[in-house]
Amino acid sequence: MNKVPVIVLSGFLGSGKTTLLIRMLQEVASFNLSPAVLMNELGKQDVDGHLLQEASPDVNMAKLLDGCICCSKKSDISDSIKQLLARKPDVILIELTGVANPEEIVDAFTEPALLPHVKLHKVITILDAENVLEYNSIFASDRELVYTLRRQMEVADLLILNKIDLITDKQQKSIEKTIRKFNERSLILPTAHSQFDLELIFGTLSPQGSQSTVSPNFNKKLQFQVIKTAQSPSETSKHTPSFSRIQTITILMDDDLAVSQHFVERYLAKWGSTLLRAKGYLIIGAKHDSFVMQFAGKRTNWQQTIFPRNALSRPHWYGSGCEDSRR
Repeated sequence: MNKVPVIVLSGFLGSGKTTLLIRMLQEVASFNLSPAVLMNELGKQDVDGHLLQEASPDVNMAKLLDGCICCSKKSDISDSIKQLLARKPDVILIELTGVANPEEIVDAFTEPALLPHVKLHKVITILDAENVLEYNSIFASDRELVYTLRRQMEVADLLILNKIDLITDKQQKSIEKTIRKFNERSLILPTAHSQFDLELIFGTLSPQGSQSTVSPNFNKKLQFQVIKTAQSPSETSKHTPSFSRIQTITILMDDDLAVSQHFVERYLAKWGSTLLRAKGYLIIGAKHDSFVMQFAGKRTNWQQTIFPRNALSRPHWYGSGCEDSRR
């Protein structure tokens, strides 16, 4: 039996992972591949999952909410992947939270229950070009997170330097120089809106998987380690956390409450630098139009959409931020 290749999408909060994943799902059929998706969100409410299903209604998907897949949700990885394998995909796409260490996920592939069935194809790390250089200073007091962000760069087979339309050529050269301190070998691909030829990702794959057990582009700096069966949440874990200061809150809103975009953006601005990421479904204006709101890197994007009332009981959004060490 051929092993199913797995592609891991890594990158900090708001870097553009979901944008790339949507493109991958929209174009994967042109490579004659049938995908399955495992999504992980820090928040209790699902936002990105509905965006993916809106873009690709028939996609096979498993979701892990309210926790980071490499920490509190690690015990669920094996069950979720086995659930997807039962649907016989040609490739499995895993989108991590922005604070996940991808090597922890790769470790999970070596579990006895998964090792005969899956193989790593690529680890893709997406970087927010506008903010990536600031992260070391912003998170200086969170050693775990600094380590995680560096490992996201170090273990990547492909580094997507996204949002280059928001920076200068001089800044881009500085970023690429910094990246090379942590990863000397992997391709750095500058993009805007994660636009590039997906032949780079899917081109070597074929239906029913390939015969090789490891991608020829596999990053040798990413070390495999066989681990024991993941502990249940009730057991004491000795796992080193990926972060210490990141916290997530969820805000549910009344069904008939409509707010303005200006009101929401003013509210987000009050959080200052402590708010790193926010996203959710909101009812906006007197016409009660539904929008997906995406905030990252001090920028807010609004996209009109159909509110998924069959899946959610009311409008909601959630935000992820860090404790302000100055307070």
